[in-house]
Parts: sequence; C-alpha cells; structure tokens
Amino acid sequence: MRTTLVHALVTPPRQLLQCEHNAVAGPYSALLRRMTDIAARAYAAAPVWMQNLMISAYGARLRRMRYGPEQRRNLAHIRGASWAPPNGQRAVQLAELNRVLSHARQTVPFHLTRIPPRPLVSLEQLTDVPLMTKTEVRLSGRELISRQFGNEKLLEVHTGGTTGTPLTIYCDRHSLRRNYAFFARFLESAGIPANARVATFAGRVIVPPGTEGPPFWRYNVAGRAMLCSSYHIGEDSVAAYANALARFQPAFIDSYPSSILPIARYLLRTGDDRIRPRAVVTSSETLLAADRTAIADAFGCPVFDHYGAAEMAAFITQCAAGEYHPNADYGIVEVLRNGVPVAPGETGQLVATGFINPVMPLIRYVTGDLAVRGSDEPCRCGSPFPRLSRIIGREDDVLITPEGNRIGRLDPIFKTVSSLSETRIVQDTTSHVRVELVSARPLEPSEEESLRSGLRNRLGPSMTIDFVRVPRLERTAGGKLRSVVNLTASRS
Repeated sequence: MRTTLVHALVTPPRQLLQCEHNAVAGPYSALLRRMTDIAARAYAAAPVWMQNLMISAYGARLRRMRYGPEQRRNLAHIRGASWAPPNGQRAVQLAELNRVLSHARQTVPFHLTRIPPRPLVSLEQLTDVPLMTKTEVRLSGRELISRQFGNEKLLEVHTGGTTGTPLTIYCDRHSLRRNYAFFARFLESAGIPANARVATFAGRVIVPPGTEGPPFWRYNVAGRAMLCSSYHIGEDSVAAYANALARFQPAFIDSYPSSILPIARYLLRTGDDRIRPRAVVTSSETLLAADRTAIADAFGCPVFDHYGAAEMAAFITQCAAGEYHPNADYGIVEVLRNGVPVAPGETGQLVATGFINPVMPLIRYVTGDLAVRGSDEPCRCGSPFPRLSRIIGREDDVLITPEGNRIGRLDPIFKTVSSLSETRIVQDTTSHVRVELVSARPLEPSEEESLRSGLRNRLGPSMTIDFVRVPRLERTAGGKLRSVVNLTASRS
C-alpha cells in the first residue's frame, strides 16, 4: 500500500533522529543506526511527559528541515502553475520530462542505457522508456543515485513494505521542501491554513507496545500536533480517543482511513458532535466512498484523500467533487493495462514519473497500485489536472475464487450490520476465507447469515466462509489496516 513521504520520514525505529547520511559512507550509516536504536529505546523507557518533550524537540527539527523560506518560495511558484490551462500543462510537463530524462541519462548509472539520447517531442513518446519495477529499485540500490549527489549528505526514506521488503529512497533537503510545498498547496485547497493544529494517525510507534490504558497519544508542541497511535484503536479505546480529540480541537485530522473510521463510527453511534475540524485528510490506504461519507458525517466536515508515495514519483489529490487529480507539475501518472493506457472508466496499474527528486529519479515506476481512469472532460471543481475516478489499492488485495475469478470491492456487504467497526477478509487457501469482525456486540444469527449470503453471492458456492469476532485488528508494521488479505497470492 502507498506510504506518504509526510508519514515515512517519522516512522519507527528512527523516531528521534532523522536518517541522514552520506550516500557512500557505510560505517557512518551503521553508527547512525546504532544511535537511532539507542534513542528509540530511551524514548520507550521515558515517562509520558518526557516523551512529549522528546517528540517536540524532534518536531522542531523536522520543521526546520521541511519548511522555511525555500519551501515558501516553492509554494508561491506552484500556486501559479496549478491552474494553468490544460494545453499549457502538457507543454510544461514535456519540458520537465525532458529535463528529468536528460539528467537521469547523464548522471544516474541505472538509467544510462534506458533513456533515449534525444529529447521527446510529445508526452506519448514516454512509452519508449521501459517500465521500472519495485524489484529493480530494490536490487539496483545506489546505482539509482545521481552522481551529482555522491558526496552530499542525503535523507533516507523507507516505504511501508506492507507485503514485501521495504524500499529505501534517497532525497535531499531541497527535494523534501519541494514535496512539502505540494502538500501545503493541497491543504490550502482543502481550506486548511498554514500552521494549523493537527491530530495525526499514522505509522509512528509513539506509544510503547503493551500500553493498556490512555493516553494513546503524545504531543508535538513545535508542530502544534497531537500524534495518535494507530496501534491501540479498538472498541475498548475509541471513547478515550474521542474525548482526547474533543479536548484538543484540531483544525484538521490527518489519518489513515482505517484509523479514523472506528472513531467516526463511535461518534455516529453515540451522537457525539464535539469534534468539528475544518477537514479530515486521509492517505496511505484505499478510501472507500461509504467510509468517506461516514467520516464526513461524524466530524461535520469534508474529507480529502490524497496519494503521495514515499518514492516521490506521484502526488494525487482529491478535490471537493470527490475526483482524484494527479498533480501535473509534480510528475506524470499513467494508468496502464499490459503496458497500454486504459480508456476512461477502465482500471489499470498506476505508473509514475516524478519531477521533484533529482537525487533518485524514478521514471515509469510501477507503483503496485491500481486506479480507475477518469473522464477526459474537465472536472467541475475547475482543476485542469487529469482525472482518476478511484484509487483502488494494491494489486494483491484481491480474492481469487476456486473458479479463478478475481473479486474486489466486498465492502458493501458489511453496511447492513451497524455494530461493526472494522472488518478484514483473509483468504488463506484457494477455497477458504476467514472473516475477522470487530463489533460492539456479538452478531445476531440473522446478521451473520446476511453477511454469509452476501459473500456467497460474490465468491461463489465453492468458497468456505468462517466468521471470527476479535477485539481488534492488527495493523501492519507501518500502522495500516489491510481489509482484504490474500495469503495464497503471496505464496504463489
């Protein structure tokens, strides 16, 4: 699943020291890893008040790294570019693409023989460049780092690695600040002012494992942020989270959908209307339409999803109309099936070429995520950027029936059971699925039969279905919830 750079730079175990090193200095990297491990252990052993101080000190450092005059100049520049006419966007994209291709061919060993020697004359010629897979990125390592940055200290970003080995991405401070300028523009479009109070739910281990009672959150005073654990959310803790959010009153909430949704359902179930942010911003997981509606109703505000991979190859933002817009000045997004662009309304692989990170340029990078191409007509929100109807998520989060049918979008069957707060479907053999349910009470026989019938209608008569009620669903190492897990696909 996708991981935003916003979240990736503060994921464990490097919570208290930024992972920064010379790209060619192996011993220095090993020393830094030992230092960060020591810092993580010290953090886990500290009392809560000390953890808040440590997080705030780290937050102050992150602010210096991400923001400042350079980031503000970047933001001012892209504000003007964001509403250029579509034809103008294509011309700018072609110029940026040729700049990236020339830089990669001349300075990045991996791209030396992959990039055409002459500039492209149209965006359509990008198909002459071969696709780039995650495996190639993982195996190529430093061959993907531009020689221009060989002697500079670089920032190291790790992707989430939900179903495989995480990737390591390198960038510099200039790339990082460019990235945050795009995020700031997105927040502005959602009506969120600069330096607004924020409550976040992400992949940070900010509450030590095994903590049984609140607080399940810590405070970054420098960033005006309440950092909430995504690992302690369950039926027995949602009330504590809701009370803490009501006391903090964030201007916006930045969360994985799976983290904020149980709290939203609790608010709807109890009629609690104390938490009224300007917007809820989601990322890193697939946001379903029904879940977007539930979150919006619970918090009384719009919900804006975005896709911003840690690889810094694509930035896709959701508008008020619910459409997704690949930011054309951030990079080029293709939606392909078997290497060919799909038609509007069709589903394909998300393939991305980024403009903002010259340290490690990813060109025609196969993200592993699926999307539905939107209409070619202008969006009613006014954006000139291309449209995607939906971002579906990982290719391997699809069930396969014994008959060979690929089944997705099973969430509608759970809408009829109001007591459910979280669900996960796990396919562990070719003919068996286990449905894990988190609910406020045991299911009535009629409710279980309704769910079984709904699944049977979609998965066919050969699939065995078992239900199990659990207190909470485990998150991945990155704090995310995979609502559909196909274990047979990972073994094939």
